[in-house]
Amino acid sequence: MVIAAVYFVIATAAAVSLARSLDRQMEGPRLRAAWAGRTAGARCTGVRTEEAQDADGIPVTRSHPTLEFRTESGRTVTFEERRCRLDVAEGDSVTVYYAEDAPGDATAQAPSFGVRRAREMVAGLGCAFALVTAAVLAEVL
Repeated sequence: MVIAAVYFVIATAAAVSLARSLDRQMEGPRLRAAWAGRTAGARCTGVRTEEAQDADGIPVTRSHPTLEFRTESGRTVTFEERRCRLDVAEGDSVTVYYAEDAPGDATAQAPSFGVRRAREMVAGLGCAFALVTAAVLAEVL
């Protein structure tokens, strides 16, 4: 029983740690702050392309548009969209989301349930798995 309890504590801590790490990698805090803030119309002022390879080694071309918008306070902000795959050309308009205190961290990525709740889902599933496996360990030992 003690081994199962120790396992449960360690596995739960690992699940929470993995969830936090995944959230940071997916830029969850920045995106949630932008989505909770304001929206503005932005204009594409340029598109930078880069060559890369996907997981299978197949060459892919990724484009990163540079977007410019004006905040409600009148400040002009220019940023390069780095997360969202936008199919825009120079001169096109898109909606951007930004936090009023950090407009430079804006995004054109629309709010999504997966990114908003990834941290909670991974931690919850990991903790549920830890509970089930700890219960099995307690029965076996």
